[in-house]
Amino acid sequence: MNQTNLGIIGVGTAGKRIAEKVSLSLPGARCLSLDDSEWRTLGGRVKEIVLPLGLDKSPGNVKREAWTCSDDIASFFKGVNTALVISGLGGTVGSAAAPIVAQRLKEEGVRVLGVVIMPFKFEKSRHFKAAVGLKKMKMVCDGVVIIDNENFVEKAPQTPLLKAYEMENDWIGKFVSTLLGSDDKFGLEEGDVYGFTSANKNNIVAVGHAEGSGMAEEATTKVASSLRRQSEANVSSALMCIVGWRDISVGDVSTIVSTFRGTTLCEGDVRTGYYSNGE
Repeated sequence: MNQTNLGIIGVGTAGKRIAEKVSLSLPGARCLSLDDSEWRTLGGRVKEIVLPLGLDKSPGNVKREAWTCSDDIASFFKGVNTALVISGLGGTVGSAAAPIVAQRLKEEGVRVLGVVIMPFKFEKSRHFKAAVGLKKMKMVCDGVVIIDNENFVEKAPQTPLLKAYEMENDWIGKFVSTLLGSDDKFGLEEGDVYGFTSANKNNIVAVGHAEGSGMAEEATTKVASSLRRQSEANVSSALMCIVGWRDISVGDVSTIVSTFRGTTLCEGDVRTGYYSNGE
């Protein structure tokens, strides 16, 4: 994908931190952040727009201020064909402002893909806002990629909370960069991942990690478990990205696909891609 035609906007605290990660890997893209406070470490790579919320951080005020600055957002992304709106849902700014941003960009004729991060299970107070924000993002975006925080609890349950957030931001930044970039991969062509996600309204990212004998089946079973936790709907099709496994065999790939179909009852297309590096 031509990076000069690409826009990245991070909404809220998590969104703007991930936008900075992406700006390092996609230097040709236009990157913007929208939040109620400045984040000085963004430097010159990401333009910042600060919402003047003051003490009123109600959803209604966030929406009003987001609409007020939407002209500036549209102007910044003028000439962009495709934009990613990245946001953690559950907080006030991300849940309320991200759909506003996506809607305004759609009105400008931009193809919009949302990348949203759902709260942890233990963050009960954030679940309602997250659900409302997700519903609105699905209404206005061409496609939405849903990332579940619980994937990271299962992968590293003893990791300190702040470190876990940092690791998650790094991982999502790499995911978005791979989604739109031209990293070396086998089985998937450049643009295939984005094409898949933008063609489907409801996309869920599930992560399965395993080591040792039987890891192909174990990792795939974890992926299926994550999908069931996030959605009760049947899986219609899938892109499976196998990362960092240098000695993968044809039999291993066959096991992964057959296990996935058996555990998710997916009867549609299942495509596989292999990434030799990364986490």
